[in-house]
Amino acid sequence: MELRPTPASWRIALATAFGAFVIAICGLVLALALGSSAAVATGIAISAAAFATFVPALGALSATVDVDRNGVTVRRLGRSTRVAWSEVADVQVVDRPANVPDGTEYHWVVPRRPRHVVAVPVLVLADGRIRQLPALASPADGPRRAGALAHARVLTDLRVAAGPGPSTAAIAQTA
Repeated sequence: MELRPTPASWRIALATAFGAFVIAICGLVLALALGSSAAVATGIAISAAAFATFVPALGALSATVDVDRNGVTVRRLGRSTRVAWSEVADVQVVDRPANVPDGTEYHWVVPRRPRHVVAVPVLVLADGRIRQLPALASPADGPRRAGALAHARVLTDLRVAAGPGPSTAAIAQTA
């Protein structure tokens, strides 16, 4: 089963990627058209800043989480990471501040609001590490939180269906 970012965050990431691309082109045109060393430096700085915005937006657009009876595969920017269900002790939803590098900033139209918090499904691994799934995040406020909770329910159901694995209680006893 493939789980994807919410349509609202996907659209905002698309608009952000498009805007960043246009700004990068404008920076290059500025650098080439004016030709002075100050204009070239400014154009390069504008293009670099736009690229720094474009890459996380592209990451949010390309993110998918494939879940099956064997585990979870996270794909983003052409890279894949696999976690087997035998390594997962629990599935939870945590609230944390949003940030652009992992794509969760795109759940808001106006970024950087005070107390900008997202609900992120996480896999608690048997060794105590936590693997966040920011592609499945949603705003943590009110009814929009339901997206992250629904994703966590699907993950939990498939983990239970996959069979016995280490439990949180067993992990706590061994630690």
